[in-house]
Amino acid sequence: MYRVGVKGSFQARHFLHGDFGAETVPHSHKYTVDWMLCTETLDENGFSLDIAMLEEVLEIVLRDLDDRLLNDLEFFENRQVSVENTAAFLDEMLFGILEEREFPVSEVIECEIRIWESDTAWASFVRRA
Repeated sequence: MYRVGVKGSFQARHFLHGDFGAETVPHSHKYTVDWMLCTETLDENGFSLDIAMLEEVLEIVLRDLDDRLLNDLEFFENRQVSVENTAAFLDEMLFGILEEREFPVSEVIECEIRIWESDTAWASFVRRA
């Protein structure tokens, strides 16, 4: 199995619903995102996936989230704005753009979005084919 990854960051605000003390008030995080994808094979040039395109797609999605209140996004209408759900949201957005660009998503056997909320805390979403 071959694994490639790209990294990006964005600054956004969110708040939690429920009994979470100070976390229920809008606050900001600088999030770091690791996007890792796996394939079984390499192409004729010895590459598993087009890393440049992955970087571009990640940048587009993260730029759109920069300085936003994540709670305002439709995805979070009936979901807690947790780091886990934010990772699932990013997966949906990233794969949507890849499919629009006719990227060979069928070759991706596993994908992980890992979001760092701080230097020591992260959560991830894993998609398997």
